[in-house]
Amino acid sequence: MSDLLERLQAIVGPDHVVSGEALEEYTHDATFLESPLEAAVLPGSTEEVAAVVKLCAETGTSLTTRGAGSGLVGGPVPLGRGIVLGMERFRHLEIDAANLMAVAGAGVVTGDLDAAAAEHGLMYPPDPASLAISTIGGNVACNSGGPHCLKYGLTADYVVGLTVVLADGSVLNLGGKLRKRSSGYRLMALFVGSEGTLGIVTEVIVKLIPRPRHQATAMVGYDTIEAAAEAVRTVLQSGHFPAALELINREALELIRDHLPAGFKSGHEAVLLIEQDGNDQEQVLLQLAEMVELMGGVDNRVAQSGAERDGIWRARRQFGHILMALRKNVFSEDIAVPISKIPEMVHRFHELGLKNGVSLPTVAHAGDGNLHPAFLFDDDQRHLISPLAAQIFRDAVELGGTISAEHGLGALKRDFAILEHGSEAIGWWRRLKDVFDPQGLLNPHKVFPEQPADDHFLDRQPGWGKKLASGRDRSEVSA
Repeated sequence: MSDLLERLQAIVGPDHVVSGEALEEYTHDATFLESPLEAAVLPGSTEEVAAVVKLCAETGTSLTTRGAGSGLVGGPVPLGRGIVLGMERFRHLEIDAANLMAVAGAGVVTGDLDAAAAEHGLMYPPDPASLAISTIGGNVACNSGGPHCLKYGLTADYVVGLTVVLADGSVLNLGGKLRKRSSGYRLMALFVGSEGTLGIVTEVIVKLIPRPRHQATAMVGYDTIEAAAEAVRTVLQSGHFPAALELINREALELIRDHLPAGFKSGHEAVLLIEQDGNDQEQVLLQLAEMVELMGGVDNRVAQSGAERDGIWRARRQFGHILMALRKNVFSEDIAVPISKIPEMVHRFHELGLKNGVSLPTVAHAGDGNLHPAFLFDDDQRHLISPLAAQIFRDAVELGGTISAEHGLGALKRDFAILEHGSEAIGWWRRLKDVFDPQGLLNPHKVFPEQPADDHFLDRQPGWGKKLASGRDRSEVSA
C-alpha cells in the first residue's frame, strides 16, 4: 500500500493524495451506505487521470470515481475498497456563446454552469434539486433530470462531447461543438448514464439554449392526491406544454409550510406547482391562466412578482434540505411511470404508507411521471422499509415504468434491474462492460445485479443498521 501511495503522489503530487482519517468524506454518498478505502486521489488533468488509471490497471486496484457525493443509490461509495478518484479539481468552464455551447470540467457544479450561461442570455436546462452542489460529471454519470426536464429534456439531450479515460488508461475524445452528427456509432450514449462503470469522464461539452425572458408560476391545491394526479394528466392532454409541473403531497407540504407563499393554505392533501416560460410575457401569462383553469383544484395562487415566483420554487427545493435535517431516519426513492399511470402509482404508494404506518412525504416531477416518495420512519420501523421500497419498484415496473428515473442504479437498486430490463438486455450490458473494463476495476459492485432481488435488499447493505441521518450534513440531497 505504501508503494501505491508513493506512486500516486508521484503522479498528482503529495498534496492531492488523501489517506488516514481524512478519508471519511470519501467513504459514503448521501445515503447510509459506506465502505472503507485505501486512498483518495485528486488529479488535476486528463493526463493525470490516465496515469492513475494505468497504475490501477497494473496493480489490479479498483477505482471509484466521485463528484460531489450527493447521489442517492450508493454510486460513488467505494464498495471495492481500492481508491476513490475525486474530480473536484476539474473546474474549468468555457461558455462559447457564438456556438451556444459550454465546455466544462467534470467537477463543475451544475448550478454554476447555468449561472455562467445566464451571463450570456443562455441556459443549461437540466436542473436536479441538488444543482447547487452536484457536478456535471455526476449528472452525466446518472443522466440526471430535474423539474424543467419536462419541457427541456435530460442531461443526455444536451451532451454533445465527452473526454473519457478508459480502463486501460487510454483517452477517448468523442463529439464536439456540433448540434447534429450522423457519422458512426453513438459511443457517447454508452457513457451517459453508465455511472462510471465504463470509463471516467473528465470533460463535457453541452448544448446551451436561449434563456426565456419571462416565466409565470402558480400553485394549485387539491383535496385528494388522486385529484392532483388526474389534473396532471388533464393539463398535459389538453395540448399545453408547461415548462415544469411538480406535485407535493400533504406530508411534504407540512415540512415546507413555513416557506409557502403568504396566504396559501398548507392543509391541502396535495399541491401542484406549474410554470410556463417564453419570450412574450402576455402569452406566457395567458397560457398559465388557461392551464390553472383546466387543473381545477380548491385553491390557487399565481405568483405576482419575480420574488414571489422565486419563493414558490424555494419552497419546493427546500424539501430535500428539510427532510435530511429532521431527527428521523429518511430513505428517499426515485421511480417513474407513464403519465397515464400517475394516478394509479400515486394511489398505490399512498395506500402502502397508510397500511404500514409509515409517513411518505412525496414530491414529484409529475409532468414526466417521476415520483420521489421518501420514507420517514423511526428505528423500530426500519424492518418495514426494505419490503416497502421493493414493492414500489415492482409496482413501477408493473405499470410500465422504471425503478430509477434520474438517480441511477448504483448499489442499492442494482439487483432490481433485471425486473425492468430482463436477463437478455443485462447480458449485453455485461458484454459491453467486459469490452471496456475487462478487469472489472471501474466502480465495482454497481449497476449489475449480484443476487436475486428480494424484500431484504437493504438489510444486506453496510450501514443500514445505523441511524441514517446521524452526524453527516446531507441537507443538499436531491429530490
